[in-house]
Formats: sequence, C-alpha cells, structure tokens
Amino acid sequence: MTAPPEDRVWARHRRRRGAVLIVGAGAVGGFLAEELARIGFSPLRLVDPDTLAVENLIRHPLGAPALGQPKALALAGQIRRDFPSCDATGHHADFLELPAEQQRSLVGGANVVVAATDSAVCQRHVNRVALAVGRPAAYPAVWVDPRIRDAEVGEILWVLPGRRTPCYECAVAFRQGTADTQAARGARVDIQLVALATAQVVTALAHPDDDRSAILDPRRTAIYLHGLTPTSPGVRATFPTAGLSSQNVRVPFPSTPCVACHGWRHVASSPASADAGVGGRPGEEEDQGRGWPVFAAVVLCIVVLFIVSVAHGRHM
Repeated sequence: MTAPPEDRVWARHRRRRGAVLIVGAGAVGGFLAEELARIGFSPLRLVDPDTLAVENLIRHPLGAPALGQPKALALAGQIRRDFPSCDATGHHADFLELPAEQQRSLVGGANVVVAATDSAVCQRHVNRVALAVGRPAAYPAVWVDPRIRDAEVGEILWVLPGRRTPCYECAVAFRQGTADTQAARGARVDIQLVALATAQVVTALAHPDDDRSAILDPRRTAIYLHGLTPTSPGVRATFPTAGLSSQNVRVPFPSTPCVACHGWRHVASSPASADAGVGGRPGEEEDQGRGWPVFAAVVLCIVVLFIVSVAHGRHM
C-alpha cells in the first residue's frame, strides 16, 4: 500500500540532516532557521537576547503577534508548529553571558554552528568556542557600506576546525568593510537570498561526503552574493552584471599566527593556504574565473529554493 503524499513528505523530513546551533535570531538567522527546518535539520538551537520590535517586522519571519516576545523563543515555537518533525529550542540569552560550560555544550551538541549576530565581539567568541570544540561554522552577513544599497551584497564565510581553513579571526583583516548580520536595513528578498545560500553552505558542512558539498571550494572559503537590486557603482568591479550573481573568494591565512586558530600562511598545510598572498575583495583576485562552475551551482540552488519558497508562501 502506498503512503499518502503528505506522509511521504514528513517521512523525508524525519531523515534528519543534523543538529545546528544558530547564535542570533535576527533577519538572517531567523530566515535561516526556518529554511534549515524546512530541509530537515533537527535539532535546532537558537540563541538571541533580543525581543521582536515593530521595526523588525518587515524583514523578519515573525509577524505582529510576536511583538515584544523574545525572538529565539517565539521563532522556535513557530518552527515547531510549522515543522512538527523539527526539535527547535530557543534560548533568550546573550551567548557571551552564558556560562562557559553551557557555551561549549551548545556548540558541542551541534554538527554545524552559525554565528549571525550584529556583534563583532560575539562573532569572534563563537569562532573561538567552535574552534576549541572542533565544530565547523558559518558566518553569514550583509554588507553595510554608504557606497552600496542596503542589503545588496551578502557574505558567507565558512570555517573548518584544525587549521584546515582560515577562521573568522583570520578574515577580520581581509574583510574590508562592515557587515551587519542582523540586516537592520535592506530588502527582505535580498536578506532571504543570503539565508537560502547559507542553508546550502550549512548542508555541505554537515555532510562533507555528499556530492552537494562540492559547492565548498577549500581554496575559496567565502561566498559573496549579489541580490536582485540594481548594482551600485561601489561593487560593479566585483559584480559587473546586474541581478543575482555570486563570487567564491579566497580568504588568506594571516602573515603571522592567528590569535584564535594559530594558523598562518607559511605553515598552514591546508589547500586554503595556497597562494594566500592574495587578499581584499573579489574584484582584486586574478584567477576567480576558475571557480565559475561553483558560482553557477550556488546561484542555481538559490534561485530554485527562492522560487519554491515564494510558491509555498502563496499557497499557505
């Protein structure tokens, strides 16, 4: 006897892809949590100290009924209602203020850690804990720069422990600009695209033996994503064509030992250290054309997932 279609859907959902810890349940972290639940990740642990404010409504998955409620708790509850197979738990807390033992427990219980806060101090601390515990991590962000449109460019840095890739601290000097993962400004559609792309990175980190993990090029450990808005003059060298596009970027190890991962370009054995003298934003690299198949794969995944998400929303 063939199971009803809805039973087959939930059966696929119960094939859990792994546990994820998301520190920061703002715009990017919120949409990411929903997408990870949709594609089968469980359990999800969400940590955020903030409550939902009126100004958050136009670019956050939570609606007006959740105003004044803790983002992490309300979002976890919404995910459990919408995706019953997902074990989602919210922690209304500042990750920095949690006891060190609890920080390590949350990170150690995850297959992948995502830091999506608007605090550079918190981002760096999550990086150190993930390195110490030995968990891969992803750091999604939205560029904030007076020369470009709000939320026009997204950035996703991914890190493997054990000096196999440069860490978040290594990338601090490399990143020439400010990124705001809470995406306090910008179009909701562009923020959702960053979240969808991050979900693909998390999937690849959680399942390195899967064919789809090929989107992660160990020589290029950051992805820059241009959204659907017109291209600003400040990023035309990086994104010469209008509309949705992406670039995989090589993040170098620093010239001196990193204070967090202790990796540096002269001793790191990772492929990511090759030709590490190249830095700066992607427009400054000489050989990015070799990564075009990866760019195309990422963009295709994002477009397909976005279309499916929009279609799903219209039929709710």
